[in-house]
Amino acid sequence: MRRGQSSLPHLSILILVVILQFCTPLFGQSWSGVLATSRGIDWSHAGLPATLPDGETTSNPWTPPTRPACTSAQAGTTVPIASGASQSTIASALSACASANPHGSYLLLGSGNFSLNSGNWLIYNLNNVTLRGSGAMSTVLNISSGSSIGIGAAGGTNSGAVSGSPAVGTTSVALSGASANPPVGLAWFNQCDTGSGVQPCSGSPSDNGSIFVCGDYNGCQEGSNSTSSYNHQYQEVYVTSVNGTCSSSCTVNFSPGLYMPNWSSSRGATLSWESNNTYNITGFGLEDMTLNQVGGLNSQNWLVQIVHAYASWVKGVRFIGAGGNGSLGIDGPSNSKNLLVANNYIAADPTITSAYNDGIMFGTSSDSLILNNVAAIGMTLEGRGGAVGDVITYNFGRDAFVGYSFNQWSYDHAAYSSFMLYEANQNGNMDEDDTWGTHGLNTYFRNLVFGYDTPYVGGTPNARGLEVNNYQRFENLIGNTVGSSLITSYQGTGYNTAFQISTGDPLVPSSLMRWGNVTNILQSSDTPPNSGVRFVSSEVPTSLASPNTAFENPVPSNTSLPASFFMNISAHPSGGTGLSWWQVCTTWTTFPTACASTKTQPFPTSGPDVSGGPYVNGYAYDIPAAIAWQNLPTDTSYQHSYGIQSSTWSSGSETLTFSSGVLPNPTHLMGGFQLSGVNAACLPSSGVSYTGRPDGELLITNSSSTTVSYALPNNPGTSCVGTMMFPDIRQFDERVYQTDSSGSTPQAPTGLTAIVH
Repeated sequence: MRRGQSSLPHLSILILVVILQFCTPLFGQSWSGVLATSRGIDWSHAGLPATLPDGETTSNPWTPPTRPACTSAQAGTTVPIASGASQSTIASALSACASANPHGSYLLLGSGNFSLNSGNWLIYNLNNVTLRGSGAMSTVLNISSGSSIGIGAAGGTNSGAVSGSPAVGTTSVALSGASANPPVGLAWFNQCDTGSGVQPCSGSPSDNGSIFVCGDYNGCQEGSNSTSSYNHQYQEVYVTSVNGTCSSSCTVNFSPGLYMPNWSSSRGATLSWESNNTYNITGFGLEDMTLNQVGGLNSQNWLVQIVHAYASWVKGVRFIGAGGNGSLGIDGPSNSKNLLVANNYIAADPTITSAYNDGIMFGTSSDSLILNNVAAIGMTLEGRGGAVGDVITYNFGRDAFVGYSFNQWSYDHAAYSSFMLYEANQNGNMDEDDTWGTHGLNTYFRNLVFGYDTPYVGGTPNARGLEVNNYQRFENLIGNTVGSSLITSYQGTGYNTAFQISTGDPLVPSSLMRWGNVTNILQSSDTPPNSGVRFVSSEVPTSLASPNTAFENPVPSNTSLPASFFMNISAHPSGGTGLSWWQVCTTWTTFPTACASTKTQPFPTSGPDVSGGPYVNGYAYDIPAAIAWQNLPTDTSYQHSYGIQSSTWSSGSETLTFSSGVLPNPTHLMGGFQLSGVNAACLPSSGVSYTGRPDGELLITNSSSTTVSYALPNNPGTSCVGTMMFPDIRQFDERVYQTDSSGSTPQAPTGLTAIVH
């Protein structure tokens, strides 16, 4: 079945739905039979659309359209653009390429160094053009502190009031009170928090005991009240046509349908759009280069900021730098839809960073795909509120360089996300957080979560696997694999638990759906007993009190789980997926162009139906991004040398001591390093710190302001004085990922969403 093709539900099902007068959609999804239809959506919408507005087509949601090169004559300058060209030269060439090729082209930057040092570079109204480097190790764009690349821009907005209470799946609404009709393109729904009235949403939110949308308010969060504008629910859509005049009354048609069941004029539901459409951007790509933040801490500025973008992507980019208090890689997407963030590598330099920093921060985004990224940074992924329907999948995160032991990879931080799918990620911890508000109806599927950043056990690791805090309701935890030596209990409200579930809001545990998860905690109620696999009917919310009966989930009829919730693909024992990023190059004759050997993981990589893996009693393997991180060469140009003053060995651990003020500033250092000039007995040949890499990389297990420890099984019998080289930032090129060609390229899940009134 070709991409985007759908099949109709059986007539008997439609008749039954009409008889029961349901207004819920019928999903032909891979999760059918596991999740109730009220708790999932068609996640095949995520990523690049099958057809872009200019007519370009994509083979699947994670592969941009094939584009021709923009020539020198079209660009008005030499192509590829030579090293050292100014920002204005590149900007002018991009504009010329977009004008000369309205149906898509790419502008090539040659090998060498380029600079962005004149504030934020806003790229908007440049549709269907790709800015492509010659490879992440060949093209380096040095971005000064305080500068960034802006994909899209924000200006003024126009909006109209939505009439009535549109149902789930609705693809058209009646609108009034707008000064103009929305153009074809991006728009977004927004409405007031639960109980806070209508726009401008100035009333205090109140808990309705059901879907509770609330943020920045003391009654629904851990933090302190920080705003008086309570409007945190969004969904971005693509307007396809408008009938009528929206200043009085019109009908706006859009795609896809509405996801949440609580849109209503009684809560001031509005549809908004950028009043100056030139600020939007469609079909823009940023590919295959290193973005290097230079010039000190980049205080709260990001290397890339995305806003008002549709069907655009960031792919194959290496992000390196200091970051600042909460920033480094990609900020956004905001008021954006169908974006792709894939095959990137993000690494904070812990020798100059401070506080914490994020790799990817997603905001008011819908139907975007964050896929196959590697991040070694404070918090790999942070949700800042308003996202719905995004898919975050096959990403690898580790080494939380922060001023405290945090180990949060996925940190849904602000209100209000919904129907997010986190699938097959590999990291230390995943958190539905209540610091700044509520979330609901998010799904975690087949993730591998260790509970902390292995093997670092220094300080207070605060180990926990999947965490669901107060007011995070109707969540789904399905087929995840959770465990490590620090996970000592299955469930609780404290640390060292596989599932840290808050009970201050009783609807959190009672509405939580768990099925088919695996932990290292063995119980007699496991399936089979004492296996760590949990198919337990009492962990399925089959009976909820009114008004939440619509969110009840029947106990699945069997223990079979699909391989994926967002793509139609069969499991293979070793390869055969057809995925363009599944086969990973592990050694090179010449990096990155001459691959000497590859590794292909089983599919799926973790879950109750997986066996023989190295993690959690065999139920999990590394994902491709983790394999890449393990084998990418170290970029020695980012390493610093630290002289070791003395060392001691005790109970399988070697502790290196440095003079005061020598080590960089974070409270704890994490990740890889090498030793030079030490006795050979100081280098382990096995154990938790031993990676087996040819560069002799070791992993830190503990640290302080003057010490670094690593696991050394045997007493070396000598002082390990020499030099520590740190950090191990990787060389990178997205060509490390290759097509697993023994299968056919998977298609999106099939099935037509039907609304029967």
